[in-house]
Amino acid sequence: MKVPRLSETEILIASAISGKELYGLQIVDEVLALTRGKRRISLGGLYTTLHRMESKKLVTSRWGETVDDRQGARRRYYKIAGLGARALSETELVLGPALRLAHGMAGGR
Repeated sequence: MKVPRLSETEILIASAISGKELYGLQIVDEVLALTRGKRRISLGGLYTTLHRMESKKLVTSRWGETVDDRQGARRRYYKIAGLGARALSETELVLGPALRLAHGMAGGR
């Protein structure tokens, strides 16, 4: 199966959930932490992208248990799928050297 290219938002989300299972707000917070506060994803944008990634088989999801403190609302947890992990790895192989080069040309800023 051909490994799809990831958009910037898909790269951030895949990086955030790589090796973890997180729900929406946790993903937003993780992206913010990964980017040192420079990139915030809105919940609307997050869920639109997650649904697209799920249809492309890049992520999987499951509903969590109902808990009283959430008044019966359940959280949906997302994790990276095998194809998503391969796409992220391929992206890192392609972009990693270019980003290191650009970082070096910018004087390490």
